[in-house]
Amino acid sequence: MNRQKTILIVDDITKNIQLVAQNLKPLGYRLLFATSGKKALDILAENQVDLILLDIMMPEMNGYETCREIKKTEAYSNLPVIFLTAKNEVSDIIEGFDAGGSDYIIKPFHSQELIKRVKTHLELKIHRDKLQQRQKQLQELVHILSHDLKNSLSGITMTMDLAELEKKHLDEYSGRIREMAENGLSLIDLARTMLLMEEKPFVLKPTSLMDCLDQSTGILEPLIESKAIRLQISREEDFSIQAEPTSLVNSVLNNILTNAVKFSEKGGELQLSITRENKKIALRLRDFGIGIPEEMKENLFNIHKSVCREGTMGEKGTGFGLSLLKKFMDAYGGDVTVKSSTTGTDGFPRGTEITLYFLKS
Repeated sequence: MNRQKTILIVDDITKNIQLVAQNLKPLGYRLLFATSGKKALDILAENQVDLILLDIMMPEMNGYETCREIKKTEAYSNLPVIFLTAKNEVSDIIEGFDAGGSDYIIKPFHSQELIKRVKTHLELKIHRDKLQQRQKQLQELVHILSHDLKNSLSGITMTMDLAELEKKHLDEYSGRIREMAENGLSLIDLARTMLLMEEKPFVLKPTSLMDCLDQSTGILEPLIESKAIRLQISREEDFSIQAEPTSLVNSVLNNILTNAVKFSEKGGELQLSITRENKKIALRLRDFGIGIPEEMKENLFNIHKSVCREGTMGEKGTGFGLSLLKKFMDAYGGDVTVKSSTTGTDGFPRGTEITLYFLKS
């Protein structure tokens, strides 16, 4: 359901506010009122506003000053502001646009003109918001493809190197290469699916957690072996969860395992368990590596902040793995938590523990 559009009317004369409200109320908008620029800023701080109708001639802080203050805040930078004023000189109009205004209505105004301009700017805002959302979605897709395809392609090159050294196992390695290549194609299909997520909901289905884990460890086997990492897996049973298999393998399981290997010392150990916790299925992965510094923890799940750093053997990364993982866990209706210590002196052993909570199907 579409959210009711909210319009903030700002004028120091109450009768003017009442006149504007009288024209707009029948259209079903949510109307907010302020009699000064300062009160308008206070209202903005606590409400999601879609458009502002702003008088210019006000005491203390006039409309131009109010608009400039509004536009200083990034969240309001694209918020349409329509000036309502009796000032109709060209210089006044230009000053309004320079202050960040979107349009100008001269008092006394005609009701139909007011309504038409309000509707037009609300429609423009809706389209602009959709474009920004689309841009954000495309940015996330670039992160997914650059981050997750790397696992499949790196696995292929490492397997080819092993095959060159051990030609007697060529059949085994060629099968592994084919599996990783098919996995890369599945990732491209996933990207296409995500592009359509806005129009078509993400399709979840009952998924074997162990089958997906087997696929993930198969893809990452060369990486795990290259650092001589011991992976111990314990489980109560093969749980069926609500998920989308391609993203679960590539953007969730591959990410947590890759990070655990990356930040573990050579010859280290990973402990993975799958248990039932209340009404959810918990997959918990524990490494005993270098841990996550405190200054990085607050941005672990922020798609707009890279938390990139080198692994214990100089491994590179994009820094967006966990933010992508969180996006998919949210889509599954699940959750993710992270505990980590770089010292082991704060009541938690050195290393990182990440827990994924899935809905049982």
